[in-house]
Formats: sequence, C-alpha cells, structure tokens
Amino acid sequence: MTPPERIVEAVEREWMSDGSRRDLTALARSVGHPAYLVGGALRDLLLGREVADWDLAGHRMIALARRFSTENELRLVMLHEDPATARVVLRPGDPAGFVDFVELRAPTIVADLMQRDFSINALAWDVRGANRLLDPTGGIEDLRASLIRAPRREALVTDPLRALRALRFAAELGFSLECRTAGWVVELAPRLQDIAGERVGVEMTKLFAAPRCAYAIDTAEEIGALDRLIPPLAMMRGVEQGGYHHLDVLGHSLLVLREVECAINEPEAFLPRSAETVRTWLEEERNRAALRMAALLHDIGKPQCRTMKDGRIRFIGHADASVEVFLGLARRWALPSDIRRAVVRMLRLHMRPLELANSALHAEEENGDNPRSAITLRAIRRLMRDAEPAAIGLLLLAVADRSACRGPASKAAQRRQLYEVFDDMLVRYVAWLREQRERPRLVDGATLMNRLGIEEGPLVGELLDAIAEAWADREIETEDEALELARRLLRDLNG
Repeated sequence: MTPPERIVEAVEREWMSDGSRRDLTALARSVGHPAYLVGGALRDLLLGREVADWDLAGHRMIALARRFSTENELRLVMLHEDPATARVVLRPGDPAGFVDFVELRAPTIVADLMQRDFSINALAWDVRGANRLLDPTGGIEDLRASLIRAPRREALVTDPLRALRALRFAAELGFSLECRTAGWVVELAPRLQDIAGERVGVEMTKLFAAPRCAYAIDTAEEIGALDRLIPPLAMMRGVEQGGYHHLDVLGHSLLVLREVECAINEPEAFLPRSAETVRTWLEEERNRAALRMAALLHDIGKPQCRTMKDGRIRFIGHADASVEVFLGLARRWALPSDIRRAVVRMLRLHMRPLELANSALHAEEENGDNPRSAITLRAIRRLMRDAEPAAIGLLLLAVADRSACRGPASKAAQRRQLYEVFDDMLVRYVAWLREQRERPRLVDGATLMNRLGIEEGPLVGELLDAIAEAWADREIETEDEALELARRLLRDLNG
C-alpha cells in the first residue's frame, strides 16, 4: 500500500492523469463547492489496484454533472433518483471511462461517510486539490491491516445485502472479516431473503467471479454464515459418501471449489496443452462465476438421493437433483440466463468426463491401448456439444472433482494421467472446431426446406445436426449425400 506521506500525492496524480478528469477538476474549482472522490476508487488506488468506478459525491452534484456534460459534449445518463445519481460517459466503450455524480445522503461529507458499509469504503478526497483524505472511520488503517470492518452494526442493518458484500470484498481483496463484523454478518445473513433477488444475484455473481471466492466461502463456513447465505448447503453437512470420498458431501464440495480455483488461477498446471484456450474462456467474468457455482453445488442434490445397498452408499440421480436445487437458488437470486444455462450444463453432466476418461484408462490396463486413442472423436464431440456453452468449464470441474477425491490416498501419478486425458480431449475438440470453420457447409436450412419440402422449425435444426455429425465422421462428403441422409431420417421419423 502507498506510504502515508504520499497518499494524497498518489491519488491526485492518478485522478489528474486523464484529461477529462482534469477538466472536471477545473470546473469544480470554478463553481466553488466541494466534489469528493469517494469509496471504491480511493480504496483501489491505495491498494495499487486498477480503478473500475470513479464516484464523485457532494451537494448539487447533478447540476455539476449536467454542466460538465454540456460544456464537453459528453453523454449524461440518470442512474438513480435516491440518492440522485448521474453518469457522464467520458469514453464510450471503455469500462472505466465514466464518472458517476452522487448527491450526498447526509448534510455533510463526514456524516455521509459514516453511513457507508465498511471503513475501507468510507474515504473521500476533494478533487479541487485537498491536501488530505477524509477518513472518519479508520479505513486507511484497515487497508493496512487487510481488514473488512463495518463501523457500526446499523450500517449492515439498514441494508442486509451488505452482509453478503462483506464476503464479496473478502473474495476480491483476500481480506479478513473483523470479529464484530463477522458476528453481524452471521446475524443478518438470513435477512437476505427479504432483499430483491436481482440485487442478491449481482452480489453472488461478483462473489463467485472473484479471485479468492473459495477463501470467502470458507470464511463464511468458519463463522457459521454459509448455511444462512445458501440454506440448501446445510443438508450436505455430515452426509457420508464412502467409496473414493474421504470427506462428507459439504467438505468435498468446499474442497472442489478450492481445487477449481487452483485450475482457474493456473490452468497450465492441469491442462498444459490447452491452457491458452482455457484462459480465453475464463476471461469472461460470468464464466468464472458459473464454474465456481458449479463446483460448490455439483453435489447439492446428493442428500436427497442417498441410498444404501449391500453395504455400499449410492447417489443415483443426484446430478439431476442438483440441477433442481440450483434452479431454485437461481430463481431466488434472479441469475442471468447465461449463468443459469452454464451451471445447469455442468451440474447435469459433471460425471460424464470422468466416466469417459476412466473407461479409456481401464482399456489401457486391460488391453494396453493408448487411453487417448480409446476415446473417439465422436464421443468427445457429443460430450462437448451437450455441455456448451460450458464445455471448458465442465472439464475444469472434472479436474477439480477428481483432485478432491481420496485425500491422502490419492496418487499424483493417477491424477496426472487423468488430466492428460482431459487435456487431449480438449485439444482434439478445439482442432476439430477449427477444421469445421475452415470447411464449407454441405447444406443449409434453406436448402433442406426447399429440396425436402419441409417447414421451418426444430426439425430443420435436428437434421442439420445429424448432417454435421455424419460429415464430421467422414460418413458423407457431398451435398447429395447430405440430402439423402436427411431423407432417410425423415422416413424413419414418419414410420
């Protein structure tokens, strides 16, 4: 963190590094009333992190925003009415190319800061060139101590979503929760049920996309808040699994989350040949969030499916049961449809990569076959097609699921052998996709409808998928062969 004597200098240098922000400072000086840079921007500047949100607070801020946008021919958008908030877009298309202008929620800036959620967000600096930061709650010391602290219980009571935000900041920053704040998080977590689902979903997405999500989830478990935040997880505690598992269902799921985070942070350690492909997929925040959600929840349906037969514990149908539990959470959290779709695919299919790879390894043991050649390209394509848009996530989940099994009894050589099979599967699938993009299509939907006399609808898509499958396997090579295949399929459908 920036040394104390250079804090203001560092903040001012970064703020003034942008020409539009310099113009805004000049305007604030000319109108003669304070405009305070507040909250996350100062926190991130002091931590040496890239600033994503520039927020200015003060009185008469909407008037200042309107004048600034008009004089500089910039776009202004009203975001909220309470508190009144306007956004001025400095650079369209730049995620950090805007400034938000927010009316104070109290008579003074200090009173406003005292109402904020955590001390590390209760900082302010007047962009007109103040020589000190306002820090009424000790936020700078908490930044030095890597601590998340709510100055007052009322700060969380007024908005219980802040209990979840405390863990989200732990996930983003790797900070610890101050003891009293942790107690308030446990106390107020059940009140998330009273919060609009959209707000909860935004925080959950940020939490699961954050680089230290597993640490934050472990923290929630340690302080007794996890069941209150995600109630269905309570059913997993104490459910023994037997077989390859050395932990109960909840313990295993928490470990899978930690393992999947390792794969996210260092994919080359698990899938070295596919690492760049994996990194590209993980660049999207929602992909990272969906993968971590799937890791934590992949076995959440096991408690209701547990049976015992001949002394062996079974969980028949637990993948589909996990999907149903997740969909209940997804509705409650109002998760975006793309995250729902990705998590559902991973939960429903999370056993298939392991089954496919294990069958190949078994073939090697029995017949001396290369486990990579024992898996056909068709089998890989079908698995990955069924898993889209989360096919890469599914393989990472399988890596983590296998890593979390057996505990001390797990052999590194066996894990490595399995990872090599997964890596090869992804390499072959990506190569096939590239080849398909370079090959011309045999037929399109319009051709099928015209030549076969069928109407637009799902049937056309099914026929195109069948043609693509046969073409990929070199079973057909020409348009005439593709049309003949479609005719045969239609005859079979019509009896």
